[in-house]
Amino acid sequence: MENEGKARAVARIAERIARESKALPYRWGYFQGAFLIPFSLLVLVGSGSELLKPRHDPWFLIACGFLMGFIGLPLGVGLLLKKRWALGLVYVMFVLTLLLVAVKVPLAIRHYTDPGDKGSAFFEAELSLIWLLSMVYYRRRRAQFR
Repeated sequence: MENEGKARAVARIAERIARESKALPYRWGYFQGAFLIPFSLLVLVGSGSELLKPRHDPWFLIACGFLMGFIGLPLGVGLLLKKRWALGLVYVMFVLTLLLVAVKVPLAIRHYTDPGDKGSAFFEAELSLIWLLSMVYYRRRRAQFR
């Protein structure tokens, strides 16, 4: 009777280990990698076109846009190919997004009555939520990266 209990416990542990070691689906990583490449190109083009305007945004917003665009291209490729270095770039993108939120929220408060883009930091807040959830997602799947 004692051996049966031990055998059942060992079988439950082995089943749990097999279930946890089974590869988790990677749909979000493929979607995010495929979406991030054209999105990064659009961010780069948008940041470049912002410099051509006579009254453009402050330099730190344009620099943050260029950084996000330049980091997003290799990040998209790294996520599609499941490269380990892409995990570090996910954290970099999250920090850049937090920096962008820290800059845009005071601007949005100052220009609260402006109906345009300067009166809102909603897109940056959504972007920070997406990168926060992505960090959690890739942290759980870091064993799948090579």
